[in-house]
Amino acid sequence: MKNQTLKRKDIITITLLTLINVIIFMAGSFFYISPITILAMPVLFALLEGVVFYVISMKVPKRGAFLIYCTIRGIMGFYLPYILFYVLAGLLAEGIMAKFRYGNSKGVCISYIVTQVLGAIGGTVYPYVIAYKSFFADAEAMAAQGANQNVLAAANMIQSWKCLVLLLAVAVAAWIGSLLAKAILKKHFLEETHA
Repeated sequence: MKNQTLKRKDIITITLLTLINVIIFMAGSFFYISPITILAMPVLFALLEGVVFYVISMKVPKRGAFLIYCTIRGIMGFYLPYILFYVLAGLLAEGIMAKFRYGNSKGVCISYIVTQVLGAIGGTVYPYVIAYKSFFADAEAMAAQGANQNVLAAANMIQSWKCLVLLLAVAVAAWIGSLLAKAILKKHFLEETHA
């Protein structure tokens, strides 16, 4: 049986790969131009971030890899609920991978979908729907200080059942992102073997 213990090199690899998705996340700040684009962010991230998630599963198919990935992603969001939901996602991903076997494509796909949905709950649904009253308690003061009114408008757009539509869109986008990641990596590795 292959050694499942993470080594220092594995942790560095996971960290560097995770930072790619953190950069994608931070680059998305220009999406705050309208309420619709704000709500599209978690869907777009779910489409794009799958490649890194799959590379981690291929390069470091060991227990703890996804927990490290999710912990770094959460911490780099600088928002406590986001951190907590991402750590929960990492724990669930580890449980899924333990059941399916580390490196198993189906397990990676399910883990990725769970991770993206929980990330969207922590970063969008929690502040905009669950904690709406406290998050926007000083909405008028925020607006007077020049805060982005699009955030409040986006929050108003996904109240009640509409947040479920957003989470469904994230789950579907994550599934498509998984398919894209598998296709990209398959093509890349097939080209490497024929070179």
